[in-house]
Amino acid sequence: MTLPVLLILNGPPCAGKTHLYAFIQDEFVLPAMSKDILKESLFAALGWSDRDWSRRLSQAAVQLLYEFARSLLSQRQSCLIEANFVSHLAADRLAALGQALPFATAQIFVTAQPAVLARRFQARARSGSRHPGHMDHVLQREYGVHSLPQDQLRPIPGPDPLLALDTTHMDAALAADHQYRVRAWLQGLGLPRRPRDAARCAAGGRRQTAKRRNVGMSS
Repeated sequence: MTLPVLLILNGPPCAGKTHLYAFIQDEFVLPAMSKDILKESLFAALGWSDRDWSRRLSQAAVQLLYEFARSLLSQRQSCLIEANFVSHLAADRLAALGQALPFATAQIFVTAQPAVLARRFQARARSGSRHPGHMDHVLQREYGVHSLPQDQLRPIPGPDPLLALDTTHMDAALAADHQYRVRAWLQGLGLPRRPRDAARCAAGGRRQTAKRRNVGMSS
């Protein structure tokens, strides 16, 4: 009997996860959820204030992310979760989940050189493209070139297979290559692709949603 797959899209902030998240949703029939979607829903329901509150809602969003995965995996449904996971904490949570449910894991880890990540984060903070509750203007100090959280700069130990992508020198050609590699890799895992017409409609709908939310796509 084929096990459901928990696909983990992981990497530090501003590595390029959001672009791949949207691409995978457009290309594959796969329920998906990201930490930022959940966190911004919590902002809408509970409000936002300072860095401590933002951190608490981040923790709550990650908890909800695992509950999303648990619910689908318990129904033998493959799914995708996306976040800047803290590697040792995520390894423990996945191990506990694996004791409760049978499933396979696969991880896409997206990263870039620390100086590039820090520069992108500072540019995003200045742009104001994300919900103000994320406190990006405060987080700039935590995501400087010499202060990036080290536990977000490496994959979660355990989930296998692993596809690692480096976006340091990103351009259109490299983005297309990454999409080709991700598509082939996920097909190799047996995940079903959308029909071409449905994929185009899904992509168009997501572009309109992104415009309405005015959410930055560089996480």
